[in-house]
Amino acid sequence: MNLLNRIRYVDSEKSSKLRNKYYSKHLKFLGNNVCIDTGVFIYGMEWVSIDDNTHIDKNCIIVGSPPNLDLSSRIVKERVLDEPGFNKGEVIIGKDCHISQNTMIYGYGGVSIGNNCVMSAGSKIYSLTSMPVNPNDESQIISIVPYSGISPTLIGKVVLEDNVWIGLDSVVSPGIRIGKNSFVRSNSFVLASFGENSHIAGDPAVYIKPRFKK
Repeated sequence: MNLLNRIRYVDSEKSSKLRNKYYSKHLKFLGNNVCIDTGVFIYGMEWVSIDDNTHIDKNCIIVGSPPNLDLSSRIVKERVLDEPGFNKGEVIIGKDCHISQNTMIYGYGGVSIGNNCVMSAGSKIYSLTSMPVNPNDESQIISIVPYSGISPTLIGKVVLEDNVWIGLDSVVSPGIRIGKNSFVRSNSFVLASFGENSHIAGDPAVYIKPRFKK
């Protein structure tokens, strides 16, 4: 059992410092004054960056991966988001963010979270997800299991610009950009991109009004 497994669930100042020391050696980048709380699992650490003063709260899951993830056995549809600042597989979390309890961030397609962002408890970002049908032939009857067989897959980068707040239990799907100063209301399913200062809600999420009055 390595050091991280021994201290993952120990809630003490000493264990917090030990966790940060461990992550500073294994993450792609770890900023100053970062708090990675108890019960957090980070996979593909070499593809994950967390900037200054960010808090990763209890029981979160963050997944990074190599950019050349093998999807050759799947039927892949890519939702292209023109964002050259990072690669597929990378998870980049900016400064002064709060990633709340039980949040999940899957970075297979690439995820970039700007500064001053909040992901409320139970919210999820999927930059890769399975699809219920073959996008090339919706009449084909398929099963997504076993995963080594035909599994229609949607992949694409996800970008949250600065000061975006994702509400409780909301889901952001692949190939989505949410503009700065926007708010996603609780229990929303984001299937499209939205510009800055948007208050959005619903399943699928739609624009409701400006978040801040002009």
